[in-house]
Amino acid sequence: MISGFIHFFLVPLQEAYFQKALIAGSTVAIACGVVGCLVILNRMAFLGDALSHAMLAGVAGGYLFMQFVFGVEAHSLAMIIGSLVAALLAVTLVNFVSLVPRIKQDTAIGIMYSSAFSLGLVIISLFINRIHISISQFIMGDILSIADADLWATTFVCCLVLSFICIFFRYFQIASFDPVMAASIGVPLGLVQSTLTAGVALIVVTGINMVGVILIMGFLITPAATAYLICDRLARMMILAAIFGVTSVLVGLYLSLIINAAAGATIMLFASMQFLVVLIVAPNYGLLARWRHSPVGPPRKVLKRFVKSV
Repeated sequence: MISGFIHFFLVPLQEAYFQKALIAGSTVAIACGVVGCLVILNRMAFLGDALSHAMLAGVAGGYLFMQFVFGVEAHSLAMIIGSLVAALLAVTLVNFVSLVPRIKQDTAIGIMYSSAFSLGLVIISLFINRIHISISQFIMGDILSIADADLWATTFVCCLVLSFICIFFRYFQIASFDPVMAASIGVPLGLVQSTLTAGVALIVVTGINMVGVILIMGFLITPAATAYLICDRLARMMILAAIFGVTSVLVGLYLSLIINAAAGATIMLFASMQFLVVLIVAPNYGLLARWRHSPVGPPRKVLKRFVKSV
């Protein structure tokens, strides 16, 4: 039985497509885990959702720019630049609409990301003979068929973002935990926020090819949220989030082979399972710890609803 398990574990590693999926997925998982910690602490989760939906218009714009200006098919770099421009425009529009006091930021984000996604669909439908984008792949992703060019672009972008966060870690840390103090000692909060937004945009566009626009936000938030239940220190939280992300990729890829399901979905499914387990058993902030320190134990209403559901 043990030899059969080892055989099942080693055989996929001999395939080039599985190796590329594991490398690219792990790279994005580490970057998503690290950046996701800052996203959670700065309460930017919904903004990241807006960025991921704005990517479609950016990818379509990158295609058209390369064809009309240079007469060639778009490559990964052009789509990354186009997606980044679209994301930054979406953030600018969100901030502009939020200037009206009656329109809250979450409302502005909801309007902008649906508008940007619709704009991308309209552009693709108008230039369907020039833009060769698979909408289903954009939505669902396909990590098992990642190309070499996308693998190199993903690795470069993730290393760039991680390097920048490591160099300016102190600025991101103090701006996340105490923005008032950060402003008082001269930390440029606007620049830090814009830099983090650009980093999120870059990570999102590199991850869309693998897990799709629907799941990329889960990939960015879930491992970081899992680590947040365990750690109080940002550096440790980032390390744990990266580990949770890599284990999600590893187990999710093998799980997709076992049940013959979409790899991106199984990766996110296992990430969610990790979160639920940690949510229950986390030593300080888990449900069991909360109930153990409660004088009356678990709330009776919760227990009654759980028993009825079973």
